[in-house]
Amino acid sequence: MRAAAALLLAVAPGIGWGADLRVAVEDGLGRPLPEAIVYLSSPALLPVGVPAPVSIDQRDRQFVPRVSVVQTGTAVSFPNSDQVRHSVYSFSRPKVFTLKLYAGKPANPVVFDKPGPVVLGCNIHDEMVAWLLVVDTPLFGKTDATGQYVFHGLKPGDYQLSGWYPGLENPSAAKPVSITTQDSPAQRVHLDARPIGEGAP
Repeated sequence: MRAAAALLLAVAPGIGWGADLRVAVEDGLGRPLPEAIVYLSSPALLPVGVPAPVSIDQRDRQFVPRVSVVQTGTAVSFPNSDQVRHSVYSFSRPKVFTLKLYAGKPANPVVFDKPGPVVLGCNIHDEMVAWLLVVDTPLFGKTDATGQYVFHGLKPGDYQLSGWYPGLENPSAAKPVSITTQDSPAQRVHLDARPIGEGAP
């Protein structure tokens, strides 16, 4: 059974019309959990245009970054900065694709048009693995080395907070979060996850 990871939330007062939401993520042993994905959804969120393109590089036979999050509809390019050729693939349900063996930058990016977690690999180098979460919201982030992420300038309203980490098939159950311009009590949700390198696939 994987150790539970807790997302510790505290809302700090924002400047002007918005508020900041600070998310601190810890693993089951109370250690900060970097590279965890957190995101907010709300029926009040207005649709945005085409999301900005994103790159996931390949350097020293590793994907960089190894954990990413994008909004549905994002075009992702996979440049190869190594001196050896790579072949990027995914068999994950949201996006099945294969980029055949190549050097440099492929001519066309891959558009991730369905939400969900995607595991990336290289057919040539089995040690290469990366994770990409595709979400139906523009409000998302990845925790830093201290296990924290801050949503800045949120409009007051009701949101649903979700968390995800490599090794989880699905994001955590969404938890209601009410954003105001005032402080709010800390909140806690749990993820069935453990740090990369400690048995996560």
